[in-house]
Amino acid sequence: MYEKIPKMVIKSLNLPYFETMNELSELTRLSPNLLYCLSTKANNYYTIRKIEKRSGEFREIAIPSYTLHIVQRWILVEILNKIMPTSCAMAFRKGKEFGHKQNAFFHAFTLYGLTIDLKDFFPSITADKIYTIFSCLGYNNFAATILTNLCTLNGKLPQGSPCSPALSNIICITLDDRLIGLCKKRGIRYSRYADDMYFSCDDKNLLLKNFKIIKKIIEDEDFTINENKTHFHTPSNKKLITGITVSRIDSGDNIELKAPKKLKQKIREEIFICLISGHYENKEHILGEIAYVEYIEKENKITYLERIKKYINGQLAKIQLFPELVNAYNSNKFYDDLYNAQSTDIRVDTKDELESLESLFNRRKNFLEKKGIEDICKYTSWPDKIINPILNDANLLEGN
Repeated sequence: MYEKIPKMVIKSLNLPYFETMNELSELTRLSPNLLYCLSTKANNYYTIRKIEKRSGEFREIAIPSYTLHIVQRWILVEILNKIMPTSCAMAFRKGKEFGHKQNAFFHAFTLYGLTIDLKDFFPSITADKIYTIFSCLGYNNFAATILTNLCTLNGKLPQGSPCSPALSNIICITLDDRLIGLCKKRGIRYSRYADDMYFSCDDKNLLLKNFKIIKKIIEDEDFTINENKTHFHTPSNKKLITGITVSRIDSGDNIELKAPKKLKQKIREEIFICLISGHYENKEHILGEIAYVEYIEKENKITYLERIKKYINGQLAKIQLFPELVNAYNSNKFYDDLYNAQSTDIRVDTKDELESLESLFNRRKNFLEKKGIEDICKYTSWPDKIINPILNDANLLEGN
């Protein structure tokens, strides 16, 4: 009976089954030797990058090689995506009911909130837990070990692998179920976006009273709370849910969602660099960022797209003295309905105006040098040439 249950699970989920490396080779269409190397020498197939956090610490990103990425994508599509996480898992899932925005909406109309962040989320998920997942699905010891080795690095779940997000949601099924059961009994809303957990209700004391129980459940499931990122939200302060600010705009039920302020500042800076340098290689990436913010804020009274278009139009005066920048912008406008940039001839009537103009050119030149950006404008020093006949008057240049 025990041996039949795993096979029933695999069959019901329509999962690919294998018991040898040759059978896995047939399924993935990769050679047995390559699969053996990928599963036994994982360290050789990752590129490690470290990204600095706001705290000054570093987050380690492990980027799999092309061949390892292919195998991991196969595991993700053929196995992991067929296992349904809990309804409160809002990250790494397709569908309109999931994601940052829906997570924020879920808690939008409650008065009090509790944010809990899980420390070292991916690295805290060990290879033993991953092995248990595959074993419980019905894979034999050999197959479960191979799948575990292909999905882990140094005995942990690596951040950067395409399998890690889905595996983290599956690992958290028991954690989520326990918290859902607790919260339903007490009238508390709960959702989890990766390592960011949010609890909300209209009773402050209820949240405070249950915090110890919530913490115990989290620790029982071998996760650690990041105390520095644990916050209580009240009606008097901002309700920040997975980076999205939720605020009521009147005494009724109308709310506004606002994307992270730092992201919007970053978008403006990237647009400014495009305008002032004439380089638009980053344009599609910027449009993607704008689309994300617009998606978050599109129900607001004034949409983000309207505001960002107004910002771009307002910046065009800063490039009108540089014909190359004007031409570059008009050939790479972010949106078709934006104004065209117009070139303006340089006109100087006083020494002060000349010094002001010289300062403008030098500031731009220094800005590009600091950013390490190549200047597309033809001048190499100030001034090569100024198109204003009045400057031929030597008395003017001498300040007379």
